[in-house]
Formats: sequence, structure tokens, C-alpha cells
Amino acid sequence: IFAGLHTPVAMAERDIVHQLEVPFIVPWAAGTQIVQNGRNPNFIFRVSANDWSVDQFLVNYVVNKLGKRNPAVLVEDTAWGESNIEGLTHWLAQAGLRPAVVEKFKWGDTDMTPQLTRAREAGADAIILVANAPEGAQVMRSMDKLGLKPTTIPVVTHWGVTGGQFAQVGGFENTNDVRTVQTYTFFGELNIPGKRVLSGYLRTYGGNGPEDITAPVGVANAFDALHILARALRQVDDPHNGDAVRRALEDLQQPYEGLIKTYTKPFSPTNHEALTADDYVMTVWQDGKLVPEPK
Repeated sequence: IFAGLHTPVAMAERDIVHQLEVPFIVPWAAGTQIVQNGRNPNFIFRVSANDWSVDQFLVNYVVNKLGKRNPAVLVEDTAWGESNIEGLTHWLAQAGLRPAVVEKFKWGDTDMTPQLTRAREAGADAIILVANAPEGAQVMRSMDKLGLKPTTIPVVTHWGVTGGQFAQVGGFENTNDVRTVQTYTFFGELNIPGKRVLSGYLRTYGGNGPEDITAPVGVANAFDALHILARALRQVDDPHNGDAVRRALEDLQQPYEGLIKTYTKPFSPTNHEALTADDYVMTVWQDGKLVPEPK
């Protein structure tokens, strides 16, 4: 079974997939406890980011790259938001800091000016945003209402905003210079799998270039995850035996040169996370396109 975008949904599915004993492949949802769930054996595998390491990456970027010391944390009011509050406050504490404020919003909210006003009053010098595209766009529109711009108060986001019409709804001018963590970008020099996937995607779904790939990390993660699973299936006598497939995933014999990296033993019995913070890249929104951050 391949999972989807939302952490709360994947969290609700954990018990069922373990009852079924069917490998559950996560190519997007980043909630830490989806995979790190205390089950033995564990049937959940992820080829995606996880909140704990994303939060470390975001804090390191805000503090060390941008030089900010008082970031506000804005998150959606879900299990995914809670996962990131835990991670972000932990990693800020490791840097000797704490959030200026921690603010929440609900799915479907269209006015985030109260949360942003409290962040401004607390002296926030950056915003770390954990949102999906609809609410993320409303955060940027609300910032514009308050006269706040990402050029003066940097906005650094988790990748949920890439799963929809973030820039189109939020406004290109309002979302320009927002930074978003990714596991992969189709812009720039691509390896052979990257060229193949880009051309295949555009041929199948239409478009002119990388800017027309909706949810690029979902595409890249799912592509790599599917090929890793295919290699595991070739190792077992009965591909319908979920437990045998699980063991094969934990002991993959054939390396796979994927989009994101070359996977050599991506999983083990004690580690079901194929990606680490070393595999993340920072990207920037420019006129509706999510491009690699300039070196």
C-alpha cells in the first residue's frame, strides 16, 4: 500500500496495515511517529522526509544560514502540526533558543492576521511555517495585509505548501522569496533517472518544463519508492506474502540509482527511513516556480 500526503490520515492507518501485515510505503507524509511507531515487526517504510530531521534542518537554516534568533512557529492544528512543534522547539532549544510564539491555525482558515500580529508583537525575526498549500497561501495573503514581506521577515516552510496552488492562491508577489525544504528539485542539472522522469512526466501529463510538475517531491519520492519496492519483490518467492516483502525491504540486495540518491541498503530491521537530512535541499519561490536556492 502506498500512503499519501496527510500525516493524520497515515497515523490513522497504522493499526490497520499492521493487522493486515502488508508493507505500507510512505512517499510523502512526514510525521515522525508514522514510521517510528514502536512496532516490531514494523510494516511501515518511508522514502520521504520525516519531521524530526526536517525540523533540525529548518532550525539550522534559520539560525546559522539566516542568522535569526527569534523565529515564530506557525503550524496547522493537526497531528502533523504537533509533530513539528515538538521537533522545532527541541532543535531551537539545542541552539539555546525558544520560539517567539507558537501559533496554530485550522484547515480551511482564511485569515491568519491574529496569529501574525502576535508574532510581530513578540518581535519575531523569521517565521517557520508548517502548512499545506491552502492555508500556507492564506498565511502569505495575511502577511501582505499586515505589510509583512518575506524579504524583511524570512518565511521558511516545511514542504506541505508544494502539494497544491500555494503561489497561485497566495499571489506570486506575496510568495516570492519564501524558502521551502525539498528532497529533490527537477530544476538544474539532472542525473539520468531525473531526465527520464522529467520527460516522461511532461509527456504523460503535459507541460513545458519543471515548473509544470505539481508536487515535485511527491513525484520524486514515489518514483524512488516504487523502484525500491520492485527490487524487494524480485527477492521473494511469493510477492503476495507481506511479511516476506517486509524482510526483503529490510535487506535489499541490489542498490538502486534513484532520483534523489543511490540507495544501498536503504532500510534495515531497525531503520525504516530511507532519507536523512543530508538528502534535503532548500528551494525558493520565484514567480510561482520553486527553484534551487542560489549557492
